Amino acid sequence: MEINGTSFGQVIIDLKKYDHDVWIFPDATIKRRTSDHDFTREEFELLAKKNPETIIIGTGQSGCVKVGEEARNAARGKKIHLMIAKTPDAIKIFNQLTKEKKVAAAIHVTC
Repeated sequence: MEINGTSFGQVIIDLKKYDHDVWIFPDATIKRRTSDHDFTREEFELLAKKNPETIIIGTGQSGCVKVGEEARNAARGKKIHLMIAKTPDAIKIFNQLTKEKKVAAAIHVTC
């Protein structure tokens, strides 16, 4: 799986365009992300179900998504590394890490 690119309002994964936020699971499943500008513990738990080593959070083109302290604490408790970056940087990190580790991601495509 490869994230090919992003621009405001979209992300391209394996050459397929998504016009909405996405969750990417370690088994390459892609689902529509239903959260908005907060990455919560519930969202973390959803992504953690498939036991990733790392969860990458793409915070949007301008970095508007905030990662809650409860999500950060849950990640520490499960020893899952959270990587938080603006979406263009997050996709670069995702593409590199998926070659080495079991990775999940939450990608916000707008602000």
